[in-house]
Amino acid sequence: MDTKSRIMEEAFKLFLKKGFADVSLSEIMKAADITTGGFYYHFDSKDTLLVKVIEKYIFDYFSSVINQIRNCTGTPKEKLKTMILSIVGDDATINACTQLCQGSERIDYRTLHLLLFEGVQKYEIISQHYTEFYYNLLNLITDVLDEGKAKGCIRKDVDSTEIATVIQTTMVGTVLMWIGIPEMPLEVRMNSNIDHLWDYISK
Repeated sequence: MDTKSRIMEEAFKLFLKKGFADVSLSEIMKAADITTGGFYYHFDSKDTLLVKVIEKYIFDYFSSVINQIRNCTGTPKEKLKTMILSIVGDDATINACTQLCQGSERIDYRTLHLLLFEGVQKYEIISQHYTEFYYNLLNLITDVLDEGKAKGCIRKDVDSTEIATVIQTTMVGTVLMWIGIPEMPLEVRMNSNIDHLWDYISK
């Protein structure tokens, strides 16, 4: 692994464990086994590093999920569930090794989403990425719903864009509830919400 990638991966692990604000540059440099000069050769600040980390380990992953769903097989409902649980995390990935990191450390999805929200609030470039991602996601959900209408498993009178917005809002709300009240597994909540929405829109 090259030095820049090692810095980003070690920083990502530390950000997940402690949050962005509580991780010092010295901790990052120690974890990546580099000097101060080595750090500043690749990044001009910790803020710049955070932006690059969130772009690489979160948004690139989310984009890959969207591309995979566009090419996957299954019923529209199966596609919808796969897409949502791949993005927000499910019981099989929460506190387990994921594609988001090359190392063997476990990732808590609560801290991942909190890190993303922290970045969105503080950095305009991350907020722009977040907005772009959710528009892409909205379009994909709309396409899946249109497919369901074409196949006759969703009512023709359903406004696909409107329901896609409801689904997206439900995703975000469910994640926020789970962050605050983690006792009920996220996958259980999300599956239940999708099932109720599907009952409403299906024939």
